[in-house]
Amino acid sequence: MVRATEESVIRQLAYAKAHFKNPNKSEFGDLGGTDCVNFTSQTLIARGWKMDAEWSFALDSSGTHYTRPWISSTGFRDYLQSRPERATALNWDQRDQVVVGDVVQFDWDASGDRDHTAVVSGIETVSGKRVILLTSHSPAAFDWPIDDAIAEHGSSTKVYFWHLAN
Repeated sequence: MVRATEESVIRQLAYAKAHFKNPNKSEFGDLGGTDCVNFTSQTLIARGWKMDAEWSFALDSSGTHYTRPWISSTGFRDYLQSRPERATALNWDQRDQVVVGDVVQFDWDASGDRDHTAVVSGIETVSGKRVILLTSHSPAAFDWPIDDAIAEHGSSTKVYFWHLAN
């Protein structure tokens, strides 16, 4: 099993493992069944990313306020596309370049938008095949094999990755 060696990614994965089943609602709020990007964003804060005007949240006396890229898979894709200093887009055919700590996004119905976002939490070799493992919230999963995630949603599923800058 391959895990991270960089301290920032170790922090990201420790946060993901601690909170994939136990949302950090007191600090970041919770969006219920559509909390995947909020969770992924939280792991990126743990990794050391800094919020900016377009990717942020605020928790105050009037409630929790999120920017679209913080809570929308498609919004997060759009944000990262305009931030090459943060991430490089990879497609399914480039999955051999994916490393632990990167972000994976799914388009379950091949509609062009992104329906789910998760963090790559591990990479293992099973019977000579490279298996990418995911951690996500909604659904809550740690080390979920990517092939199982795809199988749950059918052959029309499209998968995309973001290779994150350190």
